[in-house]
Amino acid sequence: MDNKNQLDDIKNQIEAILLIGGEDIKIKDLCEFFSLSIDKIIPIIYELKGERKYSGINIEINGDFIYLVSNAKYGEIVNNFFEQEKKPRKLSIPSLETLSIIAYNQPITKSEIESIRGVKVDSIVGTMESKKFIRVCGKKESIGRPNLYEVTEKFLKYLGIDTVEELPKYFEFKQHLNDLNN
Repeated sequence: MDNKNQLDDIKNQIEAILLIGGEDIKIKDLCEFFSLSIDKIIPIIYELKGERKYSGINIEINGDFIYLVSNAKYGEIVNNFFEQEKKPRKLSIPSLETLSIIAYNQPITKSEIESIRGVKVDSIVGTMESKKFIRVCGKKESIGRPNLYEVTEKFLKYLGIDTVEELPKYFEFKQHLNDLNN
């Protein structure tokens, strides 16, 4: 392999290391790994930086470190993508039941939810917490000090409302359904 191909190969390897490394990579670590002096590795890094200049991913050099960054030119689109609120495709009936119980009775403990539903809700509560639809809002002043749960703004947005007060009133809604059926 000639010198040009060898340097191009090292350049591509550095790019792969930067992608997988995820954070700052020390230039001196690259020198040691490739058995190259700083005088040899810096031009390779700057060539890579120049090649990536107009792409979506750029190379940044900050003192003794090198890392990948998104191109500032695409900052607004990247921000819009990550700021958008995505609704989950569909919530299961048990999840909706559990969320409804929490929304109408918050703050509420897991055992109180289970008492209303009549089944265990450990996995549903865990899933809804990971989806950021509910959160722990305190501890109940009772034996064992169990967690108290409440719905989050993300869940309210999923429903298309801003506050819990906008939830339909159960008895009014039930009366409305009865009126429609009569």
